[in-house]
Amino acid sequence: MKALFYSLAVSLSIVVLSCTQDVGTVNVSYTKAIALYGDLGAIRQTPLVDRARDIVNPGKIFVSENLLIVGEEGEGVHVFDNSNPENPKNVLFVNIPGNKEFYVNEERLYGESYYDMVMIDISTISQPVLVSRIENVFSPEIYNDQGEALIGFRFEDVTEKLDQSESYYHLISQNTVNYFDYNDILIPESSVPASFAGNSKEGIGSVNRMAYYNDHVYVISKAFLSSFKDEGALELLSSERIGQEMETIFPHDQKLFIGTRNSMEVLDVSNPGHPQHITSFQHANACDPVYPVGEVAYVTLRAGDGTETNCPGTQNALLVLDIKEINAPKQFQEVPMESPFGMTMIADKLYVGEGNNGLKVFDATDRLNLVLENWDKSIQAYDVISHPTRPDILLVAGPDGLNQYSIEADSRQLLSSVSF
Repeated sequence: MKALFYSLAVSLSIVVLSCTQDVGTVNVSYTKAIALYGDLGAIRQTPLVDRARDIVNPGKIFVSENLLIVGEEGEGVHVFDNSNPENPKNVLFVNIPGNKEFYVNEERLYGESYYDMVMIDISTISQPVLVSRIENVFSPEIYNDQGEALIGFRFEDVTEKLDQSESYYHLISQNTVNYFDYNDILIPESSVPASFAGNSKEGIGSVNRMAYYNDHVYVISKAFLSSFKDEGALELLSSERIGQEMETIFPHDQKLFIGTRNSMEVLDVSNPGHPQHITSFQHANACDPVYPVGEVAYVTLRAGDGTETNCPGTQNALLVLDIKEINAPKQFQEVPMESPFGMTMIADKLYVGEGNNGLKVFDATDRLNLVLENWDKSIQAYDVISHPTRPDILLVAGPDGLNQYSIEADSRQLLSSVSF
């Protein structure tokens, strides 16, 4: 597929600085999206296993009883031996070029690699094996005139002299962002700096773009839901545009709960190969995960502060929704927050990460009526989950790395840290 990227490098904002003496031209300053290309064939032949290395740009985190996996944005995953939670050991690196999101189900790791979906056998962690790859599942390959594939964009603030009669100038002057469908189809970077990957254990994180239910894998981009069947090898069943600005997906009670920037969407997967939309709950424009527990769903709304995230809106809150009647969710409570990110329930306590503003613990004995029990401002928490096999350990993803805390007797004691 050939494509011209003259109209893909477009404006996020524009300021006209001055007119030149040449009739019809003007100097403009704007943010330019510059297409990046690579040899996709060579990328797909990248050796899977590499030596252990330092974490530079962390992404998703997976924790099991004996294993810790930390994503390296756009490159792959770091694998740690976590059999001793007080001293995790860096073992190896798994190359997954272009990867931003992954999901672990038992002995399999699923992840995207630019245009492709891959499944890796991690039953013998020292010898991971690529067992399935579906090429071009998220988008057809897009090439430049040199036969190189589009693999992303970089952004640069520029000042250029443009002819006002050209279409490129008009795109910029209209503040238009036009990424073809590339930006909607492929998985974007998360608005959460560090978060826990989806997994088949009880300790699933609330900030994910992949979910697993009944031998099916579901992946959301900004606008598309892709459904895969896993029977030893992956099979793409469907890829449909179902919304916009989707951010998180969480499986619960034969349903998928999807958090978008202005709603909670619920899909029925009782027939797992064919998700069907059930209902929507609209809320203020913000970044948010959705976390269903029993007949209640918790939704965090986070406004952008110009530093940690690029989120819209001005509202920071925790919404409590009654979903007993799934066709008509009802809001029962709105809790003011500072900058809420991920959350998890352990026993009758709801833990909510507040980013640089700490960690909040709510008494959730009454699931519809949260009561703030503790606010620890000494902990920086983007995402939180319980340890999958140790209910006395709380896992916290923060700006400096992964921290493992003992939470016995309502107190938190730091057990270990993996620095990023």
